Amino acid sequence: TSRVTVDVAKQMPKNYDEMPNDVLLSMAIMGDQEAREERLIREIMSVDNIPWETAEEKFLEIVAENRKGLFMATLPYKLGIFTAVSVAFASIPLIFDLNTVLWFNELYVTTDVPEERDLETPLEVGSFAWNWMEPPLGQASFFLLCMQYARAQMQNLGIKPYTENFRSRRAARIVTAYPQYNKYVLESWSEGDPLSGTPINRD
Repeated sequence: TSRVTVDVAKQMPKNYDEMPNDVLLSMAIMGDQEAREERLIREIMSVDNIPWETAEEKFLEIVAENRKGLFMATLPYKLGIFTAVSVAFASIPLIFDLNTVLWFNELYVTTDVPEERDLETPLEVGSFAWNWMEPPLGQASFFLLCMQYARAQMQNLGIKPYTENFRSRRAARIVTAYPQYNKYVLESWSEGDPLSGTPINRD
C-alpha cells in the first residue's frame, strides 16, 4: 500500500488562508463560515488588487458595517433568554418550596390550604401547588407549540421568520454598501455572520 511522504504531509494546508481556491469554495458552499470569510478576503484582494494583509483590514471594516445596529436587533433574543432562564429557576420554588407556595397562594390564588400533615414533603407541596401551576404552564407550552407550528408553515410558504428576514435585510444592506464586490460572496458571508457579535479570530 502506498503511503504519503513526509514532504507531501508538510505541504498540507493547516489554515484557511493556505487552502486552494477550489477547496475553499467547496467549504464555503457547505456553510463553513471561516471559509466564507477567507473567500471574501480573496474577493477583496482580486477586486482591489491588494495583498492579503491589506484585504484583511478591509474585511474587518465590512464586519463592523455588517454588525451595526446588532444590539437592538438582537434585543428580543436577549430578553427571551433572560425571561426563560428566570422563569425556569423561579418555577422550582414556586412548586416545591412551602414558604414560596404559601406566599404565592396568599397573594395571587387564595385557594384553601391543606392540613399541615399534607404539606410535610416537597412532593406534597408540589401536589398542592400544581393545582394552579398546571394551567399556566400547560397554556405556555401549548402557545409555544402553536407558534413553532406557525413558524414551520411560514417556512413552507417561503415566508421568512424574524431571524431569516433580518439576516436577508442585513445582507442586502452590505451588498449596497460595497457594490464593487461580488454580490453572492457578500451575501453568503453576511447571512452566516453570527448575531451574537462574536469577535472575528484572524490568528
